[in-house]
Amino acid sequence: MSELALLDRDYAPERDYSRVHETMGTRKRPYAGGNAGAFVARSPVSDSRRVRNTIALLLAFLAAACLFFLLAIPLTEIHGLTVMGNSTIGKDELLAWSGIGSKAHWYSVDCAAIESKLAMHPRVASVFVQRRFPNVLVATVVDRSPVAVVYARATAGRMEAHCVDAQGVIFAPASHFVEASRLPVLSGLEIRGLWYGLRLEGPFPALLASLKEIQDSNPVLVSAISELRIVSREHAPAELLVYPTRYRVPVRMQAVLNAGLLKSMMLVLDVVEGEGLSPSIRELDLRTDTFIYRTKEAVSG
Repeated sequence: MSELALLDRDYAPERDYSRVHETMGTRKRPYAGGNAGAFVARSPVSDSRRVRNTIALLLAFLAAACLFFLLAIPLTEIHGLTVMGNSTIGKDELLAWSGIGSKAHWYSVDCAAIESKLAMHPRVASVFVQRRFPNVLVATVVDRSPVAVVYARATAGRMEAHCVDAQGVIFAPASHFVEASRLPVLSGLEIRGLWYGLRLEGPFPALLASLKEIQDSNPVLVSAISELRIVSREHAPAELLVYPTRYRVPVRMQAVLNAGLLKSMMLVLDVVEGEGLSPSIRELDLRTDTFIYRTKEAVSG
C-alpha cells in the first residue's frame, strides 16, 4: 500500500536576496565597449553639474554681449566728417550734404550712398569716401575748377557772371574765384532759370574739354583769348568765333580747340596787325588748312 509523505524542505539551492535589494531602483544602460547585456548606471549628481555648467556659459555669453554693447558700440559712433584734399567747401557744408545721421556708426554707414550725395554738390567734381576703424569717416574731395565764364540774367534783370568747368557744369559765381577775371567768356547761348549744377549740352562740353587741355599745357594761349562764341546754323555743324584779347579781328574755326591752331592764329594776327590790315578785315577764317580773311567788302585768301 502506497503512502504519501510530505517533505519538510525543498532541495533547490537557497538564494541570497540581500544583494537583490541593494541594486533595486537603479536603472542600467548598455555601453558600447561591453557585452550586449551589460549596463552603466547614470548618476543624478552628474546631470545636475551639466545643467549648472550650461547655465554658467549662457550667463557669461550674455554678460560679454552686454559689455560689448555698452563699451564697444559707443566707440564706433561717427562724429563729423574728415575732409581730405584741397577742397574749399566748408566741412559743415559737406557734412550737411552727406546725409550722415546723428547716430551713425562705423559698421553701418554706406560709403557709396554718401559719395552719391556729396557728388550732387555743384562744386564737387569727384569724391571718394572710406571708413577708418573705429569711428572715422574720410571724404577725399576734388573741387570743380573754372575754365570759362558764362553770363546769365538774374531775377532783377542784371547780367551776372558764373563759372563753368571742363565738363560744362555751371557751379559757382565768378566773384568767388579771383582767376575768373582772366578766363574767356563763353557766349552764343542763352541761359534761362540758371541753377548751379546745370550742365551745358551740344557743342559746349567738347569745346570746354579742349580748352581745359590747353589751359593745363599752355596757359599763356588761354590768356590770349577774350571770348569764345558758338555759332549754330540749321543743318550745319557748330562753329566757333574766337575773339583775341589783344587784337580786333575775330577768328572763325572748328568748335574744338587745339594748341597748334591757336599758335598759328596768333602768328597770322601778328602779321595782320603789323601790316595795318585790321580795320579792313571782318574776320579771319581758320576752318581749313588755307587761311582766309574776309574783308568788310570782299573775301581774300
